[in-house]
Amino acid sequence: MSTPLLRVSGLRIVLPPRPDPLVDGVDFTLQSGECLALVGASGSGKSLTSTALIGLLPAAARVSGSIVFAGEEMIGAASDHWRRVRGGGIGMVWQDSQASLHPLRRVGAQLVEALRHAGIATRGAAGHRAAELLAEVGIDRPAERLASYPHELSGGQRQRVLIALALAADPRLIIADEATSALDSTVRLQIVELLDRLRRERGLALLFVSHDLALVRRVADRVAVLDQGRLVELADTAMLFAAPLHEQTRALLALRKPSVAAAPAAAAILLQLEGLDASFSPAGFWGATRRMALRDIGFSLHAGRTLAIVGESGSGKSTLLRCLLGLHRADRGGLVLDGQAFDLSDLSDAAPLRRRLQLVFQDPGASLDPLWRVGDIVAEPLRLGRQLLSRQEREQCVAALLADVDLDPALAVRYPHALSGGQRQRVAIARALAAQPSVLLLDEATSALDVAVQHQILQLLRRLQRERGLALLFVTHDLDLVADFADDVGVLWRGELVERGLVGEIFARPRHTHTRELLTAAGRRAAPNAQEL
Repeated sequence: MSTPLLRVSGLRIVLPPRPDPLVDGVDFTLQSGECLALVGASGSGKSLTSTALIGLLPAAARVSGSIVFAGEEMIGAASDHWRRVRGGGIGMVWQDSQASLHPLRRVGAQLVEALRHAGIATRGAAGHRAAELLAEVGIDRPAERLASYPHELSGGQRQRVLIALALAADPRLIIADEATSALDSTVRLQIVELLDRLRRERGLALLFVSHDLALVRRVADRVAVLDQGRLVELADTAMLFAAPLHEQTRALLALRKPSVAAAPAAAAILLQLEGLDASFSPAGFWGATRRMALRDIGFSLHAGRTLAIVGESGSGKSTLLRCLLGLHRADRGGLVLDGQAFDLSDLSDAAPLRRRLQLVFQDPGASLDPLWRVGDIVAEPLRLGRQLLSRQEREQCVAALLADVDLDPALAVRYPHALSGGQRQRVAIARALAAQPSVLLLDEATSALDVAVQHQILQLLRRLQRERGLALLFVTHDLDLVADFADDVGVLWRGELVERGLVGEIFARPRHTHTRELLTAAGRRAAPNAQEL
């Protein structure tokens, strides 16, 4: 066997003041052209391990063991040597494309900067190469896209730009750190197929860090399972999925399809939406024809039930949530919430909407103020909505809310960065509950979490729904979660709600071709006699 491109031996990472190691004794190798998946529950050490491979751990971190890349020992290497390896030897594709790309710089400028750093001398040559890279990663009209800002691109397009940036210096290894977790099922599959094609065409090694075991099974040659900082299993993909040896591997595979309690029977209608149309004016074109984003959307939400809204990137899911919250003025549309009627084309009094409809965002790390303590974050709706509460009463309410989402009330004095991803999402849910809403809007609220924490959060939401009679509008790209968590599902396609009904019926016999495409991309099979529209 040839010499591995990457050899990790006895990797140990300690982050003071914590004395015990967060990663301890991790060993694996990676050959050129091979894909190794790194999986594990939240806190297992996946991100620390991948970050150590590019030398970006905090300065206080104590790293021992061995990381040999392309025949050179990297632990203890000088910072100049690390800078040469980053990009030129190892490229990184991060999870959050919106946070990874500079929001005030055009895509072309960011690519040109990476290419100039990689040694392309002239700006003209770098610009030409930037367009070639965008074409290679599958972005249409690449020369035009160079002039776009990141917010003007879809999530899938932004992720392709990140891949182009990672390829700019012609690396030998790509690390994809949860690079598909924020994408819908069809785009997720496209990005994985793109990474797989690039590694085959370029002979790249690919370290695929993910909690999506369906994608891991599709792309990886071997799988390494981490548990509490230790490597507990390393095997060929087919063998690991067929006969897992370690109990943690079996637990992860069992959680691929979370089991939740059955939904209660239909109760009172809390929310009724009718005839929602929404559009946008093209940026920079005064008086231009508005682009339709949503057309004649309507549905109802019952107390104690969950409606999932699914659709590919750009289908209108985010616009729908913004219209419901009164953050985007609809062209027309009526909403009845708790018996009160609202005109969504008139935002003069959207405050009651925002109190009764509470949003839980995808990324709790970005949605929680990093400079506020947990107690202040949860108490904010109490200060805004119930001004007569004394400070002591607010603190008691905060403690009760934290306990209600299964958090220790003592965490109220901590800052968000001191919590795990699952704990931060529980804080976000507690903040939403503080406003005493009728409906929770869940915007990809579990996509940034590993499967074990996803399972815990869904169980929590189901309990809160049952105890408080909440209706849930669950926007997601994960059809496995929809199948196991939602009661009803609506499919958005090009701004239209093309299909809606009970989850079991829609998934078994989808009537619209786009629904069938989503199910196929997610690896689910419809009934063979399902009707196509």
